[in-house]
Amino acid sequence: MNKIQTDDNYQSKIDKLIKIMKISGFLNDNKVELAIRNSPRHEFVPKSFLDIAYENMPIPLMKNQTISQPAVVSRMTEWLNVFEGQKILEVGSGSGWQSAILSFLVGHGKIFSIDRHSKLVKFAKENLNKLEIHNVDVILGDGSLGLPTEAPFDRIIITAACKKVPPPLFEQLSTDGLLIAPVGEFVQSLILFKKTPQGIIEIKNQPGYAFVPLFGKFGISEN
Repeated sequence: MNKIQTDDNYQSKIDKLIKIMKISGFLNDNKVELAIRNSPRHEFVPKSFLDIAYENMPIPLMKNQTISQPAVVSRMTEWLNVFEGQKILEVGSGSGWQSAILSFLVGHGKIFSIDRHSKLVKFAKENLNKLEIHNVDVILGDGSLGLPTEAPFDRIIITAACKKVPPPLFEQLSTDGLLIAPVGEFVQSLILFKKTPQGIIEIKNQPGYAFVPLFGKFGISEN
């Protein structure tokens, strides 16, 4: 259970953000709303951005990374259709906010989150620890390779833009599992995939998103 540290000021800002996301059609699921309310965003942003923690906009992090726009986080989380007890792989830890939301939804399940930046891994771990979230493992590594030692995963979420989904991630997805990723070079389409006994099928596709690029063996080379 997350240790919530919100005062009346933040609560009113959360309420306003939730209302905006509902009106715009990006928040439709009561479980996801509860998960967002139980994962206070101001606990996951750099202190210099506390005043805009509940604006519906991305927030800069170190190493040219960002905390995704709340509406986009809500959309990706809803499309993943997460259930209690599931095991989820997140590629791109950021500040740990998306992990916190997923951790609330899986309950006794488990989140494995990978990031290539040691400072971000440290930041995400600190944020999750202060809220006493214990079902998330944040790991330093190449997210495009996935985490074969913990596969298969019921759900996989990629929070960085890829020209195509890295093959190891499809391989590590369980049968009937779902994977969501922003796919494209300059502007991405948010695509939801399902792994069936017959192969990978596309469930949903919505254009018009912009994410930081995925680096790694199956992403952009850092050399």
